[in-house]
Amino acid sequence: MIKLTAVVSTWVLSFALNLQAATPAELAWRNAVSAPPAGWQGPVFQLSHDYPTTMPEPCDKSVCKWLDGPADLFNTDFTAQGVPEWEQQWQDYIMHILNYVREQQDPYLRNEQGWKVQVDGSTRWFHVPWMAYDPTTGREFIHGLTNERTAVLSDFFGKRGLHGLPTADQSMAEPRFETWAFGVYNPHGAYALGQAWAKDGKPVMTDYAGKLTQAGLPFPEGTVVAKLLFSTVTPEDVAYLAGSPAWMANRHIEQNNQFLCQRKPQAVHLVQLDVAVVDSRSPTNWVYGTFAYNAGMNGETPWDNLSPVGLQWGMDPWTFPAVPKAESIPARQSVLNQSDINVQAEHFGCHQRLAGPVDNKLSSCLSCHGNAFASPDGRQLEPFSPNIFGFEGQCEQYSAENVAYFQNLKYPMGPVSGSFPNTISFDTSLQMWVAFGQYWQHARDGAPQSCQGGH
Repeated sequence: MIKLTAVVSTWVLSFALNLQAATPAELAWRNAVSAPPAGWQGPVFQLSHDYPTTMPEPCDKSVCKWLDGPADLFNTDFTAQGVPEWEQQWQDYIMHILNYVREQQDPYLRNEQGWKVQVDGSTRWFHVPWMAYDPTTGREFIHGLTNERTAVLSDFFGKRGLHGLPTADQSMAEPRFETWAFGVYNPHGAYALGQAWAKDGKPVMTDYAGKLTQAGLPFPEGTVVAKLLFSTVTPEDVAYLAGSPAWMANRHIEQNNQFLCQRKPQAVHLVQLDVAVVDSRSPTNWVYGTFAYNAGMNGETPWDNLSPVGLQWGMDPWTFPAVPKAESIPARQSVLNQSDINVQAEHFGCHQRLAGPVDNKLSSCLSCHGNAFASPDGRQLEPFSPNIFGFEGQCEQYSAENVAYFQNLKYPMGPVSGSFPNTISFDTSLQMWVAFGQYWQHARDGAPQSCQGGH
């Protein structure tokens, strides 16, 4: 253990010194936190950042099929019958997005193939810069995965119903599993990325509606974002992941239910696919969707085993805990796939808002992403109140924090609390928020925060 700690400490020091000597351009556009070791024979991630320099034409509805349909699709019905139920129009909506995302990708999502950024001979998919700066969570070199929320076993099974576990409320004693994510933007979204970041690696700031903000935003209609979430959990731990694609990731070594700073190539399994699209019919301008991998679907390929969990287009500000329980009405800006008892039925978010299998069940997709704010000069690098990823009493009590967290926001709106009047919005993009913070951390400190073992 002493030798391992010494090796890790030396690696962290060397890593920090190398970053101190690097320029913002070198750091913004680097492929990964560390290069492949000598003799590496596997895939190697390459950052796709040749962003379009002109706005793509509006996405034709024959391609962006989800944009076709009634103008009032996301109108809110406040009657007793206003809670949407999963039906064919919602199935079609999310499957049109999935079909766009999977176009010309490897049917089996094999590790050797990884993710193809080219579709029909042109670049379909692009990555966000500055995601290979932080030594703990930054991009690894094999497939460009970044470290996200660590889950416990009960996250995969739920705390109620068919899959309940006797240890579900003893999370500290449960096995822990890291989540590693891979996110991409299509050309409409990538145009915004290219406007937001200069070639020198610095953010481009501009005026939007009288507010200082990062250039390129809001994302235009036609934007598609996809994120594959892999976990260190295995099909032996969770049977419904049988046949789930396994990618290699240069991820943290696990020891005694803790994850160390040192990394090595190890397998991760696909658990979840998130998608998000800009749709002007939505009150937030966004529609988020999520899929759970479910071997029980017996699909021909892993893509066919991605089962829709639901769609979300608002935060339901009239539903507890954004209002007192006595005034609350059932959520109606999420539509959840509750067609039968299946794996994803255990994984909805706060009071029937949408969340995925490895997401925070006290949150929701849009509540988390919609609260991505920062100070325009980087003085405040941490999440603003309410905390993006969780806070005391989240989803459990009516409070000012919960009121602010579950409010509908539309770019360029800031936090509804009014406590931070000069913040800028990243139009629901947490990767943009991370990138902005990483740039300012480098500008302020010259080096990222060092990795702490046992995280």
